[in-house]
Amino acid sequence: MVYSKVTAKPIKALLSSLLAVLLIIMSVPFTAMAAVDDFFEQGSLMFLVTSEESGSGDCTVMAAFNENLDPETITEIKVPGTVKHDGKTYSVTALTNSAFGSCTSLKSLDMSECTGLVSIGMSAFVDCEKLSSITIPCNFNKGLFRDTGIVTFGDSFRIEYVSLGNGDEGGGGSDVTETSGGTFTYVHNWGKDSSNAAQHKCSRCNKAEAHNWVINDKNYAEHKCTECSAKERHTWQPDAGNPKQHKCKICEYAEAHYGGNADCEGNANCAACGSAYKTYKPGRHSWTVMPETIGATSAEYECNTCQKVEEQKISSDANTVDVEGKKLKVILQDPYKVLPDGTQLSSKAVTPGSARHNELLGQMDNSDVARNLAFFDIELFKSDGKQISGQISGRVRILLQIPDGWDKRDLEAVLITDGDDIDFEESIITIDGTDYLGFWTNHFSPYALVEVSGEKSGGNGSESSGKNSGKTSPVTGNQDYAAISALTLASVAAVFIIFIVINRKRRIV
Repeated sequence: MVYSKVTAKPIKALLSSLLAVLLIIMSVPFTAMAAVDDFFEQGSLMFLVTSEESGSGDCTVMAAFNENLDPETITEIKVPGTVKHDGKTYSVTALTNSAFGSCTSLKSLDMSECTGLVSIGMSAFVDCEKLSSITIPCNFNKGLFRDTGIVTFGDSFRIEYVSLGNGDEGGGGSDVTETSGGTFTYVHNWGKDSSNAAQHKCSRCNKAEAHNWVINDKNYAEHKCTECSAKERHTWQPDAGNPKQHKCKICEYAEAHYGGNADCEGNANCAACGSAYKTYKPGRHSWTVMPETIGATSAEYECNTCQKVEEQKISSDANTVDVEGKKLKVILQDPYKVLPDGTQLSSKAVTPGSARHNELLGQMDNSDVARNLAFFDIELFKSDGKQISGQISGRVRILLQIPDGWDKRDLEAVLITDGDDIDFEESIITIDGTDYLGFWTNHFSPYALVEVSGEKSGGNGSESSGKNSGKTSPVTGNQDYAAISALTLASVAAVFIIFIVINRKRRIV
């Protein structure tokens, strides 16, 4: 009992190890080893194993038509150079006797991969009466066709076959030997010719020939050779038959002109072939307005590149606002093209008596000289809806429609600011019979349209002049009153000083 207890665990461990090894061996895939003289089928062919070497040795087979198929229905057969079976690769080194002798409908035989073929059995092609094309490697030994039923003549071959008579049936006929013919097609193993890039060379027979170029359907910028791996970019030249395109002088692939720097009229030189052509885009003039030509709605522009001058409509945007029950237009014009494309105007008239109106009225200088007054909140927005704030890098023109009954001779446009208000050089502009007060500005804040009562006070007519820049009474705006007040104060002060001096002399006496 003591002995069994001591040895039980080692015995169990040993049995477990043996069982594990057995399971591992059983789990390894079993590969059937084909023996010499064994057959296996693939497609229209049957293969006979002629050598079965272990390790890295050669494995070879002989090929023949698959006898399990109807030979009279087969028209095309390809004999491979190698064939795989049960995980091994076999080289096809021979065709058996009578390999295709019964294939009376066979028309083409492809043996282009059979570079290792060393034997073709007797009568392999006897009675292949319709065989007209055999494809072989360029260095193929055509002597292997001897005794096969094929007689070779350079690039051609002839096949003898027998038409059976009916002599055996008592008709007195006899068998007739007839012939048919066909041609060989050679397959080269083309590679680059290191001595001449315009051609390729066969590595088997050293034959050289020019590339057969076609357009590369995977990259239209180049062509490729159908026979080898060579590729190259197109060599462009103008297409004599079509001035809108160029053509590769190697493969004759054609395409429309493209690229190049177009001038103001859209003329350019093709980036590929250098030909002059007209781009599909309009001219690319760089226009600058001629200030002296700016009119009500149009101006003349000159191209900075080609100096062409043409009249163009001034880019603008407009809003309609309500001023005391009257519909008036506010127009933004951008003759100098300083605003981004798609800039939109937003203008609103301030309602009299509203808190906003009273706020602006309190900020405005000299509002007491206004006979008529209207406030406008004017803003600009980019095409993406973002507001354009502060000053812009250039000037635009604002047109405020003049209300009926206002005197056009006494109108001012005033920019209301926290400091001195700014007035502008104004002009009367008529568009479609409607009069507007026009002025140039690069500020966007509240504006006032003012009809003043009499002569304008202060300012010098420039955009930077303040309305309260003169020595004007801050109450009445009367300069004469201010001078009289100053003179009176000076006289009182002089009398007071004289009184003090006289009184002091009396004390000294």
